[in-house]
Amino acid sequence: MKVLVIYFSQSGGTEKIANEIREGIIKSGNSCDLVKIKEVDLTKLDQYDLIGLGCPTFFYREPVNIQRFIQNLPQMKGKHIFIFASHGSCLGNTFYYMNEALKERGYIIIGAFDSYSDSSIQFYPTPMHTSGHPDVRELQEAEQFGEKLCPISEKVLKGENDLIPQFELVTNTWWYRDSQKATPDILRHISPKFIINTEKCTKCMTCQEECPGDAIDISADPPAIQKEGCIFCWACEKICPEDAIEADWTTMESTFKGNLRKYIKLLKDAEAEGRFRPHVDYQKIK
Repeated sequence: MKVLVIYFSQSGGTEKIANEIREGIIKSGNSCDLVKIKEVDLTKLDQYDLIGLGCPTFFYREPVNIQRFIQNLPQMKGKHIFIFASHGSCLGNTFYYMNEALKERGYIIIGAFDSYSDSSIQFYPTPMHTSGHPDVRELQEAEQFGEKLCPISEKVLKGENDLIPQFELVTNTWWYRDSQKATPDILRHISPKFIINTEKCTKCMTCQEECPGDAIDISADPPAIQKEGCIFCWACEKICPEDAIEADWTTMESTFKGNLRKYIKLLKDAEAEGRFRPHVDYQKIK
C-alpha cells in the first residue's frame, strides 16, 4: 500500500510520533511519504491508499488549523485514514471531533494513536510535568501502531468493519466545560496582545513561515501579527531568534494557575493506572 502521513507539530512531539509511525509502515512492507500540513498537495491525495493525520491537542480537541484543514479536504467516500495526537495531560475529545469531521468528508478512520508530549507554554513552569515525552516506550508503541495499519486497512476493505474504532463524546468533565469556553473569539479576548519590536526584528521570516494560521505579515508596515486565522498557539513568541515578539503573560499566569493543579491530578491518576510515566519530580513544579 502507498501511505501518506500528514502532520502538524508545534513543539516536536507530534513530529516524533509521525516519524515512528512511518517507520512502522515501512517495516510492514509498505511505502510511506511524510509531509507537514502546510506543504500538502490536496490534489494528490487520491494517489494514496491510506492517509494519516496527526496534531497536538489544543484545549482538549484538535487545533483550529486542523479543523480548517479537514473542512478543506476533498470529498473521498470510503478513503481510509488514521489519526494520531500528542497532548500534555489530556487527549480530551480530540479523536471524537476529528472522526466526526472526517466522516462528513467521506473518510473512514481505521486507527487512532495518542501519546503524551512535553508541553512548553509560556505561562507554565519549566520543566513541565510531561517533560521527556514522548519517551522510548511511546515511540516504540507508535512504530508498532504503524506496522498494524496497512493490514487493518486491508481487512476493513474485505468487510471486517468491527476493526473500525468508535469514539464517544465525553461531556461530564471539567475539561469538557473548559473546552466549550475556548472559542476563537474568547481566546482572542484573553490572549496577550503580541507586539513586534521593529528595532529587534530582522525580518528573518521565521515566525511568518512557521505560523500554522498564516496570521503574520512581516512585510506590512508596521508588521502584522495575530491576524485573522491565528490559532493562539503562541509559538511565534517562543521561536523568534531575536526575541522581537513581545507579550505580557501576567494575566494568563493568574488565569490558568489552577489548571496546572488539575493537569497534575490527571497525570497522577494516569500514573496510578499505568498509562503515564513521569520523568520529572512533581514536587519541583510550582
